[in-house]
Amino acid sequence: MKVIIDPDSGFCFGVIKAVETAEQTLKGGEQLYGLGEMVHNEAELERLENLGLKTISIEQFSELKGATVLLRAHGEPPSTYRKALKNSIRLIDATCPIVKRLQEEIKEVWQKEKDQGVQLIIFGKASHAEAIGLNGQIDNKGIIIENLDDLRLVDPQRPAHLFSQTTMDAVKFEKIALKLQEMYSETGQDLIIHKSFCRQVSNRTKSIQEFAASVDVLFFAAGRNSSNGKVLFQTAKNINERTFFISGIQDIDFQKVGIDWGKIETIGISGATSTPPWLMHEIAQFIENTFGLT
Repeated sequence: MKVIIDPDSGFCFGVIKAVETAEQTLKGGEQLYGLGEMVHNEAELERLENLGLKTISIEQFSELKGATVLLRAHGEPPSTYRKALKNSIRLIDATCPIVKRLQEEIKEVWQKEKDQGVQLIIFGKASHAEAIGLNGQIDNKGIIIENLDDLRLVDPQRPAHLFSQTTMDAVKFEKIALKLQEMYSETGQDLIIHKSFCRQVSNRTKSIQEFAASVDVLFFAAGRNSSNGKVLFQTAKNINERTFFISGIQDIDFQKVGIDWGKIETIGISGATSTPPWLMHEIAQFIENTFGLT
């Protein structure tokens, strides 16, 4: 039996920047607050909090005065920056540059076309920090959709732009784009589609498919709140039915999964773009120790 860690798994560069920024600031001994979960992975968040990071909600942020606050990779709406200025809060902005560019693009389109009745459609999750940040750029006037049913909120008699939260499923986005094109072909109104995915995230789709096909069993590690993790896990599961979602070694039950481990030659370990490499190595070590491979 051999345990293999997916070489393409682990932090994306946006998360790497946020985590390294947190670590460097905390080394200086300064009290550092993190607005929202710095990374959608419980184990990594716990590690950062053990180093001294204090995670706070937007409500707690509003009550701070003169503090230092780190903004995560997902980005924030303009209202967050206004509150910081008002309360003399020093912001350390770790917004992913790809998200930052998307925020600027959406804002530019809105400023140019809002007087023409344009609709800005955002394919994303309404409760996700990135979607909230994107919608905030346009005075919260965007139409956030998660599925085809939500397209009932769109008026095809008015021009529209379609954007996407950077970590959403590209296949689902294409289905939504096609349906919108059908709707707009009947009215003749303008529809512009922006494929605003993060390439690093979208490239993971193909690589996880290949990795899932190359192993007998796959343990996919991710945080329960990771949108990217849910998408990649399902992608892997569609290729290899013996793919199991875990948050850490505490979720691994070799007996419960009903597999004859004596017939298994390869066990793969992969994760989301918010899954820390150290966690995947910890899982690999646990599996190797369990089966006496070390």
